[in-house]
Amino acid sequence: MIRPVMMSLQYDPEPLPQTFNGRFRAFLFSLGITLLCGFVGAGIIWAAFEETGFQMVLMFFFGLWPLLVSGLFLYLSFYFTWRLTLLPDKIVLRCPFHQQEIPVASLASLRVLTIKSNRSPAPSLVLVLTMANGRSHRISQLEMPLPIPQLLAMMIHHYQLPFRYEKEAENVHHTAFGAGSRRPFTDYLNGESRVTVQSLDDICRWLQQCEYVRDSELFGQRDVWQHPGEFETRRQGDCEDHALWAWRKLRELNIPAEFVVGRVQWGDVGDGAHAWVAYEENGRSFILESTHKKQLIYPLEAIQSRYHPWFGVDTASQTYRFVPVAARSVNGNQ
Repeated sequence: MIRPVMMSLQYDPEPLPQTFNGRFRAFLFSLGITLLCGFVGAGIIWAAFEETGFQMVLMFFFGLWPLLVSGLFLYLSFYFTWRLTLLPDKIVLRCPFHQQEIPVASLASLRVLTIKSNRSPAPSLVLVLTMANGRSHRISQLEMPLPIPQLLAMMIHHYQLPFRYEKEAENVHHTAFGAGSRRPFTDYLNGESRVTVQSLDDICRWLQQCEYVRDSELFGQRDVWQHPGEFETRRQGDCEDHALWAWRKLRELNIPAEFVVGRVQWGDVGDGAHAWVAYEENGRSFILESTHKKQLIYPLEAIQSRYHPWFGVDTASQTYRFVPVAARSVNGNQ
């Protein structure tokens, strides 16, 4: 069982138009700080008129600082009063001092970025809208009450945008892959393994003889990732145990492969957090669905709509974060 680490692109269709306002509580907070600092600064300056000489100048100086802070928060308060409206033919971004209309026909791509900040331990999501002329507009999760992935899914649905995932090389700690990931990925590629394979067919045949068993039944724990050597002994395990073993064996065959975690949609019994293997052969991309027993190999283009990857790691231990992208022209694979 894999712990979900990222919000998936799920959306219950609702008709357009749809309107979303900025964070009203943030607006009230900024406005409150504005008034507080304004009163403090005005009070100090008012009291300065009762002084003379250097004392008066000093009080004027200290009174100006709260007024400057007041002006800054007044500016920030307007930052939270924007409005986003999704119409059938255009997207309208309305701010206090200007309004921008983006025709849907000119929308080239939508991309979700993960922005890290030293001020917050948790990264923030940003949706980037890029037009055909190269101009772009950013919508931050900090200013959007609706989750950014849900907004992206809404736009993809209503504007019929082709959708894919792009991978970005990033140092992702192994613990981010799931609750049971307690060792570096190099450990799964090393250590004892008694099963020898000569081909991809050998990998599939061996996996077909293994039994899918949940960790709660096998170990009495929610999530345990077995080493491939342990999995060979038990021949029982769940998705990540099957996938880690297949990933190692593909490496032994010198086939470029990645161990991937994410969400999968295979009907009522196959939905949820999952682990699988993606590999390339003869210039084509495939998914090895190691928990399927009848058919394990699928061309990526045939089933990629069912798979929503979060993180991946290749056999050189390079980790990746998968970024959802919607674009008019799709030239590339997951």
